[in-house]
Amino acid sequence: MAETFFEELKRYVRFEPDDERVLRAFGPLAAPHFGHVTDRFYARLLEHEGARGVFASQDMILRLKHSLADWLALLFTGPWDEHYFEKRARIGRVHVRIGLPQKYMFGAMNLIRLDLIALAQESYPDRERRVPAVWALSKILDLELAIMLETYREAFVDEVQRLERLERHVLENQLALSEARYQEIVEKSEALIATCDAGGTLLLFNRRCEEIRGIPREEALGRNFVDLFATEERRPQLLAAFRDVLQGRRPLPFEGMVPSGVGRHSRVRWQFASLPGGSGNVVCAFGLDVTEEHDLALRTSRAERLAALGTMAAGLAHEIRNPLNAASLQLTVVQRRLKRASGPDVPGALEAALVVSGEMGRLAGLVREFLDFARPQPLRLSPVDLRATAEEVGALLLPETEAAGVNLALDLGREVRVELDTERIKQVILNLVQNAAEATGPGGHVRLRVSPREGGALLEVEDDGPGLPDDPALVFEPFFTTKPGGTGLGLAIVHRIVTDHGGRIDCESRPGATRFSVFLPSAIVPAASP
Repeated sequence: MAETFFEELKRYVRFEPDDERVLRAFGPLAAPHFGHVTDRFYARLLEHEGARGVFASQDMILRLKHSLADWLALLFTGPWDEHYFEKRARIGRVHVRIGLPQKYMFGAMNLIRLDLIALAQESYPDRERRVPAVWALSKILDLELAIMLETYREAFVDEVQRLERLERHVLENQLALSEARYQEIVEKSEALIATCDAGGTLLLFNRRCEEIRGIPREEALGRNFVDLFATEERRPQLLAAFRDVLQGRRPLPFEGMVPSGVGRHSRVRWQFASLPGGSGNVVCAFGLDVTEEHDLALRTSRAERLAALGTMAAGLAHEIRNPLNAASLQLTVVQRRLKRASGPDVPGALEAALVVSGEMGRLAGLVREFLDFARPQPLRLSPVDLRATAEEVGALLLPETEAAGVNLALDLGREVRVELDTERIKQVILNLVQNAAEATGPGGHVRLRVSPREGGALLEVEDDGPGLPDDPALVFEPFFTTKPGGTGLGLAIVHRIVTDHGGRIDCESRPGATRFSVFLPSAIVPAASP
């Protein structure tokens, strides 16, 4: 069996059975002097302020003197076994509990040692008995001092462990607070916050990044920042900004579209900063979703241009329409006279007159579109089922699309009620579907879809045509057209009708998939037309 702490101590000081016999023999000689020893012991302790402050009253000192006398009695009687060790250790723990400073333990034990050795010398004049008694006393008092110091060591270890537990608890609380602050600042922030190493590998990817990019952080971490947040055409500029910040330069804010796996792409303005990391610099990227801000700026700019163009168009249409009407009447007279005339040149002249008449009719149509664009009529709003309105326009266009070889599909779902001007919205649907059918051509597919959205309804027209050759945002500009002979006012008028309803129209286009999305609010306060 393993040696106990007390057995090891006895072996270390060579406390043998002969020492036990000597102590038992000397005990009766020393017992009459225990009162003197205890009095000297406590008198010496009370000389020191640090020790004196431990004792609460004189009664307490009397009790402790009796305890010390009992302690001395056991010192000479034993048995010096594990039970003895436990008794002595309990006394030491009492000293710890009452707060007796450890430094007094050495002096106090030495005082007892001197008194007992003096008694041994007085009791045994002959060397033969005196020397063994002194040796036995020295050994047992060394054991007693070691036991007392062990109790102080135990208390010290317990205190250190308590402080460690307290420190761990404090650190855990600080960590929890730090995590809470992280959640509050990073995860609940409306900004996109990402960090990556010098190679661009993502190390942090917050909730807003997940929402904008449309992928979970588990999938994003470890991938390249530029690959995830740059479109192909803007990749070189984002790489340049990334290199600048790593080289200690402060790049200008980078703004670009972020590809999204969940529908409409977002426009994000990025700021970059470099921070020292464990194995090199870490790049912090802070992004703000400026899609709405950018779209608002475009709409504001477009509205200002439309207002200016509308004023010009109204004046121009007025100036053109009167002479155009007069010229049209005169041309009609010419055509009638040519029909009554005869001669070899009459058929050619009549054909030329017909061409001129057709062009004048086209010009008159353009003037009417000018006027529609320049002077939109006030909205006549009423609660309407947008699905029924779309179904009505779809039924009207179905023969036309079938004749053109275009497959028109209606995906109208359940009732969606919004407040709108039915005739104006019919004009929007008609224009979008006709444009989509013309874009796809024979064999193409067009889908008209209506679905509910929070706060309103979404109307979508999608085709599988070749897509738009330019920036989709340009299609709403006046006079922009991709059709031969087009006026470029159809989609500008559509845009105006939608915005007058307080709605929004967006276009996304790539080869094989072009979609116009119109959001109409449930209830609106019509904006004043410029």
